[in-house]
Amino acid sequence: SALTRAATQPRPGIVVAVALALATSACSGALTATPALPDPESAPTPEGPSADAFQFPDVTGTPLELTEVDSASPAREIVDAWSLEEQVASLFMVHVPDATRSFHSGVYTEYPVAGFLLLGDNITGDVEQSRDFVSSLRTLGDPELLIAVDQEGGAVERLSPDEFPAASELGEGSPDDTLTVTQERNGLVYEVGANVNLGVVADVSPGDDAYIHERSYGTDPSLVTDHVEAALNGSIQGVAVTVKHFPGHGITTDDTHETVATSDLAFDEWRELHGAPFRVATDQQVPLLMFGHLVIKSVDSEPASLSSAWVDLVRDEWGYEGVIVTDDLSMLEDSGDERYADHTQNTVRALQAGADLIIDSGGLTLGQTEERLEQAISAVLAAVNDGSLAPERVTESATRLVELRLSLGGVARPLEDAQSG
Repeated sequence: SALTRAATQPRPGIVVAVALALATSACSGALTATPALPDPESAPTPEGPSADAFQFPDVTGTPLELTEVDSASPAREIVDAWSLEEQVASLFMVHVPDATRSFHSGVYTEYPVAGFLLLGDNITGDVEQSRDFVSSLRTLGDPELLIAVDQEGGAVERLSPDEFPAASELGEGSPDDTLTVTQERNGLVYEVGANVNLGVVADVSPGDDAYIHERSYGTDPSLVTDHVEAALNGSIQGVAVTVKHFPGHGITTDDTHETVATSDLAFDEWRELHGAPFRVATDQQVPLLMFGHLVIKSVDSEPASLSSAWVDLVRDEWGYEGVIVTDDLSMLEDSGDERYADHTQNTVRALQAGADLIIDSGGLTLGQTEERLEQAISAVLAAVNDGSLAPERVTESATRLVELRLSLGGVARPLEDAQSG
């Protein structure tokens, strides 16, 4: 395959880039020590959030304007040394079944993805028992890969022991408690050897009958905003936090694992009821912002995960510079909506809209994972070749993702890394 390369093959710029990441890391101390947690008293207080009014343009037939990415950065030097095929592969985060390193290593050698999503079948014990395996995945690549878990707490958690309150319980108390608990949960992610927590739910619940209710801080936009801000201040070195599910799962009571949720909300209503928690996240430049499979017809007939209009809002109006990641695209297939039955076209449309990172957990076996990845990468390359996706769009997202990988790669890890890498 044209995508095949040795995982450890050196590339121009990599030594300089990693050295820079190491030099700028603020983490120090013994390798077995847990990361230092920020002092709540000294945490910066951002300006009060407000989801500003925004006139969405008519985006039909309008090419997406590329966001500025530093063309002279270490990350860009790394990406420029890659082939187009390697750049495209680096835009994917996939789930590989089972806790078998050779499975993941084989996928990465053939398709050098950005990283892996770990689900229940990848975590076979507690944090201590799982650390060697998880850490070994992160160090498959250079720069280190993004290894993500959903550690929200409550109904959605991959790591144990996590006996801390869920978001719905935290929302009934002080934001200070949310900050402390989020630090502890991010500490679990760090200790197991992962470096991305898909864990901050910024959705304002519409009520206790909603699918998202138990995962949300509450039904009041101001309260949810306060707790999301506290959760962001609970970030720690070496773990990139993700805020989800933009533009807000609270627009529906439905489960988007089963349907594409649609709302008739006017944009002003959305801004008032659901926008502010996400605005505080973009104001703080949260490392990753997850776009959900949610349709607000007054903005776009497409789900936000495939919508350039929503990307325009967070990039151009809100000034967000971090990674835009899709919710698991396999959920669109599972919705039963024929418009989204082809996972390869969903991938192309998400990238055309401005997404940086594609999550896909649709492969139920190793073979299915590899097949889906091959098909999706081929579809993206075809879109570049036929002119429907600019190669600069691919390079922009690849660079943004390498910047994130470099920012996480210089952080000291538990001693087990040296034994498992």
